[in-house]
Amino acid sequence: MNFQLYLNTLALLVPVFTAGACLTLAGFSRRNCLTPQERTLKNVVMQYLSITLLAWVTVLCYVFAPEAFVFLNVPCLAGFIMPPVFFFRIIRYLTRLEPTERFSPLHYLAPALIGAVFLTWSLFVPFDAQLAIVKNRALFITGEYELYSRLFTSKPLLRMVFLIVYYGFTARVLVRYYCKANGSDGLVRKPDRWVVFLIVLSLAFVFTTVTPTFQPRSRLATSAYTAISALVISGQYILLTFHIIRRKYRLYAVYPEPEAGNNPEVESEENVEQKDGRRLHQGKLTRRRLNAYFREQKPYLHADLKITDLVEAMDVNRSVLSAFINKNYGVNFNRFVNQWRLKELERLRALPSNKSRSVAKLAAKAGFADLRQYYRAVAAERITN
Repeated sequence: MNFQLYLNTLALLVPVFTAGACLTLAGFSRRNCLTPQERTLKNVVMQYLSITLLAWVTVLCYVFAPEAFVFLNVPCLAGFIMPPVFFFRIIRYLTRLEPTERFSPLHYLAPALIGAVFLTWSLFVPFDAQLAIVKNRALFITGEYELYSRLFTSKPLLRMVFLIVYYGFTARVLVRYYCKANGSDGLVRKPDRWVVFLIVLSLAFVFTTVTPTFQPRSRLATSAYTAISALVISGQYILLTFHIIRRKYRLYAVYPEPEAGNNPEVESEENVEQKDGRRLHQGKLTRRRLNAYFREQKPYLHADLKITDLVEAMDVNRSVLSAFINKNYGVNFNRFVNQWRLKELERLRALPSNKSRSVAKLAAKAGFADLRQYYRAVAAERITN
């Protein structure tokens, strides 16, 4: 085994282990989802990591186990052309302007048709002919199966097409979202640092994938592009998974306008940095926004809900959120949450299907940890009223 093969092997193993580790971490974090929307997002991220992991594993088989690769022809194709679709869906989900995601299943139609053609055609081509195509290292064979061999070796070209098309879609969505987010509300929004880095990594991956297609074949150049692609895409896996697990979904950081610098209300809620240089969770907090979040996302249904769980969603720090609730609602955070739980309990009681259910079961369904917490919440409201 020569040095070049060692280099290629090492380059291919990096994204395999990275994708596998990120997939495992995302899977563990899926059990701690606060909302159905977060669970959906993590499901899509896990699908993205799974399909890319499959792609790199099939490439390893292409190099070291040609016989196995013949059987992985269609999975390899899926691993080549599906990741851009899933990456686009992730960005679409992060930039959605409505509570529900609307991702058309038509995006999966073209990959499904191409996969069906590959699979059907492969059933009529002898194993030895397919193995010869693999051993020829992406050079089509002449003769009876020349047309099939051209199709068999077209995976890099198809990957290039899907990368260009769907990364173009992704760029358009990001620009459109930025224009929507940068409204005339007295705030300046800029792409967050991690998003800028993610875009740079994505463009670098497209460049290192597309460029070799238009250059003369060179083993050294191919190895270099493979190594760079592996490192770049591994960085994308880590960056994306980290921010999804940490619930850092915000794509744009919010800054106050220069003239708002003397406004104490803006300074307290939208400070750009703390004294130690760490960025605060920023955002324009209003009663309407907080009520809408509780009404639509219903975080109070989680019995262990803490004020820190709302920091990312509201884009403000803990102190600002606590002070805002005390000032605008006249109660502390725990009582504010329990008020929502009591409203939910009344709604559940009014349902005919719950007439035979006990108060304990309905209270647990409304988010109370136990009956003691429920009775305390009721007593607190009675004393006030």
